[in-house]
Amino acid sequence: MSGADSPRELLERTAAQLQQALAQLAPQLRPFPPFLGMTSLQAIELEPPPELAARRDLGCIIALPDGAICELELSTIAGPAGPADVDQVERYHPMDLPPEDYIPLAAAALSAIYRELARRG
Repeated sequence: MSGADSPRELLERTAAQLQQALAQLAPQLRPFPPFLGMTSLQAIELEPPPELAARRDLGCIIALPDGAICELELSTIAGPAGPADVDQVERYHPMDLPPEDYIPLAAAALSAIYRELARRG
């Protein structure tokens, strides 16, 4: 090649730039929106592109206040007062996505964060 990036290199560089942009923009959104109205969890749910939405092994995909894109697993456990008392446990699973899957999620996260920042003025 004559110094031009291969398509793969271009995708990888674009994904890395979007990751950097998210890491810079997300912390500006303070307070970060609560997830489903929960005060204990701050995250923005992301709509996966169709090729990811069709995968049955993926759960809820979110953007976190640090700009990371993760899969969220919510579960409940019995609280200290007995079975009627329930505590919530959140687990974040980092997503090791190829650039072609990461790019649309990162773009959706950037767009959602930007819209919320603009709404707040």
